[in-house]
Amino acid sequence: MNLVLWIDENTFATTLLEKAFKGQNLAFYSLDHANDFIYLVEDLKPRLIVLDAKTALSQLGSLKQQYESSETLKNLPFIMIDDILELSFIENKIGEIHRPFDPFKIPGMLHEWMKVL
Repeated sequence: MNLVLWIDENTFATTLLEKAFKGQNLAFYSLDHANDFIYLVEDLKPRLIVLDAKTALSQLGSLKQQYESSETLKNLPFIMIDDILELSFIENKIGEIHRPFDPFKIPGMLHEWMKVL
């Protein structure tokens, strides 16, 4: 499995996820915001972006502007955490995760979704 970029302002859950991924020697990078992250996408070249809806909503204008101006983002698959209507502009959604979730089961779930890519 290639790099997963996880965007979620919930740092407690993200810390557990990072331990789960690193414990399985899987590539994982996290951000606690959706502002100005396109440079990281271009540098890190993630295979998948997991985006928390609450985090995205708090920075919706910036996220939408980045998404609409970047072919890289438009071509990447997204998995949403608790998807909302305001994020309907993101076209390449391949799945959704609902809270609460077990952080130690997420790497396996993402691996299954990535098999179909």
